[in-house]
Amino acid sequence: MKEETDILIVGAGLTGLALAAALSGSRLRVTLLDARVEPVAAGFAVKSSRGFRLKSGIAARVSTVNPGAKKFLTRIGAWNRIAPDRISTFKKMHVWDGRGTSHIEFGDNGASALGDIVENQLLEAALIETVAVAGNIRLEWQAKLSEANRVEAGYEVQLDDGRYFNCSLLVGADGGNSRVRELCSIRSIGWPYDQVALVTTVETEYAHESVARQCFTGNGPLAFLPLVDAYLCSIVWSVQDATDLMALANKDFCELLTRSIEHRLGSVRSTDKRFTFPLIHQHALQYVASHVALIGDAAHLIHPLAGQGANLGFADAKTLAQVLAGARLEGRSPGDLVLLKQYQRQRRLENIVMGSVMEAFKRIYSLDNPGINWLRNTGMRFVNNNDTLKSLITRLVAAD
Repeated sequence: MKEETDILIVGAGLTGLALAAALSGSRLRVTLLDARVEPVAAGFAVKSSRGFRLKSGIAARVSTVNPGAKKFLTRIGAWNRIAPDRISTFKKMHVWDGRGTSHIEFGDNGASALGDIVENQLLEAALIETVAVAGNIRLEWQAKLSEANRVEAGYEVQLDDGRYFNCSLLVGADGGNSRVRELCSIRSIGWPYDQVALVTTVETEYAHESVARQCFTGNGPLAFLPLVDAYLCSIVWSVQDATDLMALANKDFCELLTRSIEHRLGSVRSTDKRFTFPLIHQHALQYVASHVALIGDAAHLIHPLAGQGANLGFADAKTLAQVLAGARLEGRSPGDLVLLKQYQRQRRLENIVMGSVMEAFKRIYSLDNPGINWLRNTGMRFVNNNDTLKSLITRLVAAD
């Protein structure tokens, strides 16, 4: 027996959950499937350290949420479900070249927030709670997509457990290795960065003062993101090979971080457990086809230099939800290709621009010779002394 739904979203990560939440109350029947076991609600642990070993009580994976994404998450009812004392707001950002003398400073004490740092698991939990109270949304875990076949009115989808769904619109929110993208024969282009991101939480000697910091080191860009505790930072270090870094004793790793960030926060006193994940650049040639759409990482993957991956995904979810709400009002099928192309037109160019800018930064700062170093530092000084350019960059990153 086939189960009927208007919209079938595959992937209950941040982007898929955000789309479902944005469709709450739309009178569209929404089914959200995820192959994972249902996540356990994030608890809170008191910070403790012993020697150079830290137990921060904070998950290693965090997201930078820009003002536009925050406004969207607030509107769909998710943001206010996150405890305020687990959200770190920053109004300043310092960026500098560790192989030169130039820097850029964004924001000031009187400025509006540049962004918020939130643990991914807290964002996910808030979105799950939001979806759970929506009468038109059904969320199922341990539901793995097996087949997707085009039929006259949309797609017939089969799960590994033998169940079938018929839907008017199939949405791929299932990450960079999207099964939906594969089954629907939507091509993508991409390449590995030959880098991995090392992430963890560290405790520093000096308070971070709610300033986000990023240094372009000889080993790769290193970000210190301020957390709710004044002496804790989430770090993201993009390096070519993390094998040696992962093997370092905590003391040696802390000392290396201290040198790499040029003692800007005094000494790094302790470190939590370290994790790594590979970095790739990838972009779908099309975001939509008849009765199918891709959002988030299924459509685009970019370098985490500016921490904009989650924000681009939230913007995708917001735009697609608006298009689908319009389809409902006009009495048109959610899978109408003409309508879906509106979503593609609104999102594809912005995503390409952001991905291209991150790609350019990654390549420029991967090179190390006197001429390139001079050019980089000259460029950074020019930007730092030009308030108009800094304002444009800030608006791009904080886009609504």
